[in-house]
Order: sequence, then C-alpha cells, then structure tokens
Amino acid sequence: MATIDEIIQREANPFDPVTFKTGNFWQEEDSTITSTVNSIHQEAIDQITGLLNSVAKDYHTRTVRLTGDVGSGKSYVLKRLKDSLNSKAFFVYIPPFVDSDHIWRHTLRQTVDSLMHKPEGQQESQLLLWLKSLSVFSDRNLMKRLLGERALFIKNFQSAYPTGIYQAKEFFGALYDLNNPDLYFTACSWLRGDDLDEDDLKTLKIRKSIDSEAAAQGILANLGRISTSTYPIVLCFDQVESKLLPNGSPDIQPVFNINTTFHNERLKNFLIIISINIETWKKHKDTIQQSDRDRVEQAVLLRRISLDQAEALWASKLMPLHRQANPQPKTKIYPLTREALEEKYPGGKTTPRSTLVFGHQLLLRYKLDKAGIDGSDETSKPDSNASFKLLWEKEFSTTEQKVTRIRHFSEPELISMLSRTLSALQVKSIKPKLLSSKTYASYSFSYQDPQTNKKIGLVWAENSSQTFIHTMRSCDSAEREKSCQKIYLIRAEGTGRSNTQGYKLYKQLFVDLPHNRHIKPDLESVHYLATYDRLVNSVYSQELVIAGKTLKLNELEALVRDSEVLKGCSLLQELGVVPKGKGGQPSLGREKEFLLSFVRTHHLIARRVAVQNTLGQFPKLTDAQMEQIIRELCQEKRIRILDESAKLDEQIICLIPKQSAA
Repeated sequence: MATIDEIIQREANPFDPVTFKTGNFWQEEDSTITSTVNSIHQEAIDQITGLLNSVAKDYHTRTVRLTGDVGSGKSYVLKRLKDSLNSKAFFVYIPPFVDSDHIWRHTLRQTVDSLMHKPEGQQESQLLLWLKSLSVFSDRNLMKRLLGERALFIKNFQSAYPTGIYQAKEFFGALYDLNNPDLYFTACSWLRGDDLDEDDLKTLKIRKSIDSEAAAQGILANLGRISTSTYPIVLCFDQVESKLLPNGSPDIQPVFNINTTFHNERLKNFLIIISINIETWKKHKDTIQQSDRDRVEQAVLLRRISLDQAEALWASKLMPLHRQANPQPKTKIYPLTREALEEKYPGGKTTPRSTLVFGHQLLLRYKLDKAGIDGSDETSKPDSNASFKLLWEKEFSTTEQKVTRIRHFSEPELISMLSRTLSALQVKSIKPKLLSSKTYASYSFSYQDPQTNKKIGLVWAENSSQTFIHTMRSCDSAEREKSCQKIYLIRAEGTGRSNTQGYKLYKQLFVDLPHNRHIKPDLESVHYLATYDRLVNSVYSQELVIAGKTLKLNELEALVRDSEVLKGCSLLQELGVVPKGKGGQPSLGREKEFLLSFVRTHHLIARRVAVQNTLGQFPKLTDAQMEQIIRELCQEKRIRILDESAKLDEQIICLIPKQSAA
C-alpha cells in the first residue's frame, strides 16, 4: 500500500469545489458532506422535524423561515431533511419564480414535478403514494373497486369531499387516471398546468387545461383540502432572494403572499419552508407586509459551526484517502492541522463552505510543495476558468438527465432563461414583455441584434394548437404596431393544421413576411439555457463558488464568455449571438477540455483518476478516444506523463504551465 503523501499526489482533491454548489435536492443525488457530520446544524434539523411532527399530528399547516449566513448550508439542510424524513413526508423543491404574474402556476408545476419523483426505496412516485394514502382508500376492497371504474371513483371522492374542491370532476378524474400507467404522464401534465392539446384533453375527459393563476391556486388548494390522514407535504421555497425587482432588490413578497394564502384558506397538512440569506432578510424584511410576516410560525437560524465541527468536516472528506494509506496517518485530518483552523478562524467559528474552501487550498498547497512545485507561484494558483468548466459540465450533465423535453419548462421560464443568457453574451437593449397581451407578455422580450443593430422581438410559445391562435394574434398586434423590426417565433411544437385560424395567421406572419422567422429549438439548446439559469440563481443567493471565490453576476458572465461553454448551443447560433459550428464529424472538444480542466485544477493527478473522472462525465468515450485525447494534449505541450515507461495505472499526469509550454 502507498503512503498518504503518495496517495495525495495521485488522487483527486477531496475538497472538490465543484461539489460546493447545491440546489434542487431531487437533482443532487450524491450524498452531501454536511450530512455526514451529524452535529452540524442538528439543532435546526431537530426544530424543523418537531414542526413536521406537529403537522403530522394535527394537520395544521405551519411555516418555517430558514436563514443563515452565506455558505452556512441552507440548501444542504433542505436536502438532509428530505433524505432523512422522506419516509414520513412528501418533499417538494420550489426554485425561484421568474414572473410574479405566474407564481401560482410556477408553484403548482414544481409541486407536481417533485411529487413525480420516487423516494429512495420506493417503487412508486410520491404522487401515487400520496394518492393511495388518502382516507378514501383506507378500505382495500373499496380501493380495488374504485380503481376499476372511473365514474365510481369520481362519485366516491365527490361524496367524501362535497364542497371546496376546485373543478372537482376534472380534478378527481385526473387522480383516477394517475393509476393508469398509459395515462399517468398525461394526467401529471394536466395537474402541473401544461397546455394540453385537444386529443390529450379528450383522453382525460377534461374540458380545458389549467391556464390561469386562479386555476393553479385552486388545484394546489385541492391538495390541501383532501390531504388529511396522509403524510404531510413539505414545500421548500429555496433561493427566494434570487428573483429581483427592476430596481435590483429581491422580490420576496410574492412567496410570502402564497404562504399567507395557505394559512388563510386553511389548507391542511403542509409544512412550508422559506429559505433566505440572513443578510437579505435583515435588509429587506420591512418590505414584507406585517400580516404576512406573522404567518411564519418559527424562524430557524443556521448558526456558524465550531472548530471541532470544522475539523470533523475535514476528517470526513479526507477519510477515503486515509483508508488507502499504509501506515495510517497520524491524525484524522493529516496533512491538515487544527492549528491552521485556529489561525484562520481566531473567533472559533466558521461556515461549512469556508471550511471546505480553506481545506481545498491547504491540501493543494501541500501537494504542490511535496512535488517540488512552488505553491506561491502564479501558475499554481486556482484556475477559475478550469474550475468553472468542470462545474459547467457537471451541471450540464444533471440538466441532460433531468430535463427530457422542452415543455419541462413553462414559456415564461424559457424566455427568462434565454434573456439571461443573451445578457451574459453582452447583447444590448434587452427589454421584457414585447407582447402587449397580459396573458402572453411574459412569453416575449426584445433586444438589439448585435450584427445589424435592429430591434428584434423574441416570442417563445410551446402552447397547444387550441391556444396557439391567441399567441399569433398577440404577435400580429406587435407586427402591426411596429413594436420591433423583426419578430422571431421560437417553437418546437407543431403549428396546427393548415385549415385552422392559428396556422393561417402563423403563415402570414412567419412564412410570408421575409423579415420574420420561425426558429425550431432543440432540447440540447434548452439544456444550455437551463444550466446557465441555475448558475445565475446560485449567484443571486451567493451560493456559487469557483476557485474558492463566491461569484458575482458580472464575474459569472465573464467566465461564460471566456470559457465559451455556450458555443455549442444551436439556438444561440440561429440567433447569431454565437458563431455557428463547423460541419463534419463530431470532435472530442468537450471531452478534451474537461480532462485538461481537471488536470489544471489538480496540477498533478494519476492518469487512472483523470481517465475515471472524464469517463464519468462522458461515459460514451472509448479507450481509443481517451488515448487520443491524452496524446494530443501531450503533443500540444499542455500536459506530460511523468514516467511513460510505468504501467498506465501507475502513471502520473502533470500540468505544463503556460510559460513553460511556450
């Protein structure tokens, strides 16, 4: 076996900054470091667990305001709660909304999306588990009869809940269809507020889609009104400070409005958690109406951790390396020291994030010193560009896995993501809500074309053929009013039959008029936009750390431009804001850049580890392609193999500093 120093030289830095970013706990499947040190934030966990137990006992909805310093681990706490309590509660993650005019629809969509996830160890989704735990199903024989006949199912539910149910027949009909595997996803699409086409609505025997704030609020209210006797539903509003008003201040009032409605309407069996940065709360709490603040039953503060807890955090990170070592290291945190913590944090308190960043810096410095590389040299400082590229690929892969269709997002979300992305690429004069229609204004914005300086209007509409005509009428109004010089319709869905009014107006606007265009986006383009959008939300909540630094928006935008991570987005290419890619055989550019970035962040790394991490990100890579990538990087004098005569598994890859390569 190798010594700990030899292992440190060849293995990846366990304080990987890529893992510092958190978010939707249904998308973060890896175990988090905070959860391995049980004492960290245990008091907060106990407080929230106690409230959840109270909800489970009397079904009365309660609200928690979860606050903490930047880097204190608010999102980690939400994930830890979900991981430990999902066996006795249903968990919903609600990211920042993009338009307060659509906040109820946003909340409903995110609620159903989360309920469609399967808890660990379960064969069915939270939604089906919730449905089958309703009191109506307490009699198993009755349940079998109900699931065999739609009319009886609806009638029985209407008898059990005779008043207060919004669109009762349609709602109970959708619940019935959840039990049919062939209709499950269509029923979920209706419940989450998708604009379904005529055929899907007929299949579900439902007249219309959920197309308004009132309807979305009504469906959410239904969940609360029939939820007694089931496990509670935990609604986690995270990063609420990420939605900004035009003046740059956080738009947090709408979330508290929703919370107040849950209480005023006496919706049962919810635990609502509102997570917000403590400094943001102190600065802006007076903008929240007092009556809404009073609807929060308990404030839970994540306190700074002690040096004992910081040391335990280091130990848990270093444990996988220590297990491989012979002889065993002298201390659980070797080569790091308690003295380093005491010197760095003389007050005896810190945050989990700061502790991890500090550990990463110390271990890298130790590794370089042992290798005879000057750790204070400019070339050995953290490479922000490389670290960002690694994070981007991780986030992009997560998006690819979780977002399997464009209509995963609503039109306001899609257009907001595109607007943010164009802003990062320094597109000028971006103005929201080009269309004058109140319904469709949030589907659109305008900007100045970087090549022609003309005012371009963008409309993203994936709505059904029934409502497509209304979007086209709004576009027609913009065309007649000369709101812009060109209008681009972004739409992957069909444009309807040629004899429909919607298609005729579409043809008139986007086929017959040469200055307007119809751009059909692909799913990969949405992956690019969604990945960047999540990073922006993390910036606004001060959770995005690159190379040990918490980024501001202008720094993120600069990294996006410098790293060119958006250059493969075909939608941006069609809009002319990034150059179009060259045809021919697909290159290994992303894979090659990832491996190089991985080496840049470690300086020295075992070939085996670099290959494993690259294959983990790009599992379709062949051995021959991997060999080609390493060979090309060596030929380009960007990396070198320290001992090429050694076995492949024993070889060490070393970064060649830029000035040395020159």
